[in-house]
Amino acid sequence: MTTQASTQPSQIPLSILLIEDSIPYAKLVMAKLKHGLTMRHEIQHVDCAHKGVEAIGRNRFDLIILDMHLPDTSGIETFQTIHPAASNTPIVILSSDDDEQLAIDAVMQGAQDYLIKGEDDDHTLMRSIRFAIERKKRLHAEGELQAARRIQQSLLPESPPVMKGYDLHGAMFPAVETAGDYFDFILPLVAIGEDVIGIAVGDVSGHGLGPAMVIAETRGCLRSFAMLEPDLARMLALTNEILVRNRNSHFVTLLLGYIDQATRIFHFASAGHPAWHLSAAGKTSQLPGTGLPLGIQSGASWETHKTQPLGVGDFLLIMTDGITEATSESGELFGNQRLIEFVRSHKEESAEEIVKLLHEHLGQFSSGKPQLDDMTMVIIKVVE
Repeated sequence: MTTQASTQPSQIPLSILLIEDSIPYAKLVMAKLKHGLTMRHEIQHVDCAHKGVEAIGRNRFDLIILDMHLPDTSGIETFQTIHPAASNTPIVILSSDDDEQLAIDAVMQGAQDYLIKGEDDDHTLMRSIRFAIERKKRLHAEGELQAARRIQQSLLPESPPVMKGYDLHGAMFPAVETAGDYFDFILPLVAIGEDVIGIAVGDVSGHGLGPAMVIAETRGCLRSFAMLEPDLARMLALTNEILVRNRNSHFVTLLLGYIDQATRIFHFASAGHPAWHLSAAGKTSQLPGTGLPLGIQSGASWETHKTQPLGVGDFLLIMTDGITEATSESGELFGNQRLIEFVRSHKEESAEEIVKLLHEHLGQFSSGKPQLDDMTMVIIKVVE
């Protein structure tokens, strides 16, 4: 049995499968839906579980209303028969007043809501249907975000490269499922040298899925241009043109560099991204930005700069602003100075341990408040 109702003909109809063996009760439910649902909808009615499975195999439904006691199945077995065939479809359980626990068990196994027969007035039925549909949409969206997070995490380095004389480590801690931060060890920077390791840290304005997509695009550009272009500044310029032409609404701060192991000099180009050189003698130098952030202006250019030769005990810190802009309970910024002092106070630790301890310290500084921005850090320690 199929019925249709509509008050808004231009909408795609909501497709509902009603699985109920009592014809009078099925007609009552359909009448309530016709009266209570303002959106256009279509209802298909079947009277047993196996017909329900067949209907699911033939059609896509937006909602299933399921009686737990049918001629061919009964109890939780009914839900377990229907749910695998329609795992992405919200299911509302119809239950008698003496088996409410059974309906609760079905919700625990994946149903979105349940109704007690006799208590399902028009308002309650409509509320349950809207809740079931919206909850399923939210769960689906959360699943997609988790999948996006897994994909993004797979693009990060599994481990830092081995570099004689240096201890490197990097980590990213997203504020939400997906991040607008990025770090990479590009091995090798072929156009510069077969043993040259590129180090990149970037931060897209905002955080979430949109910035994460921009970061993936930026990463792909840099890795491609690293195969052909020996000039760091030119790599940034080429990446910038791609981002501008794609009309991204986000800009990207980014530092790209490498250590010349013969001279122990760090060469870098910075699209407005901060970094610091901490010498073992106690001097701190902030590495200058060498141009605009990426994605703002076509035709922009950058310069390649270099540090003084690095000595044993020196550090290079490349961070995103989620670290320095973390706030205490009173609203005080963590700031650059606290960052530098923290690293110096843990200078005997490995780069990996410093990254771990710094992240823990930031959580304590913020008094356990939810993280408001992505945090990414790359620490390079000169060990010999």
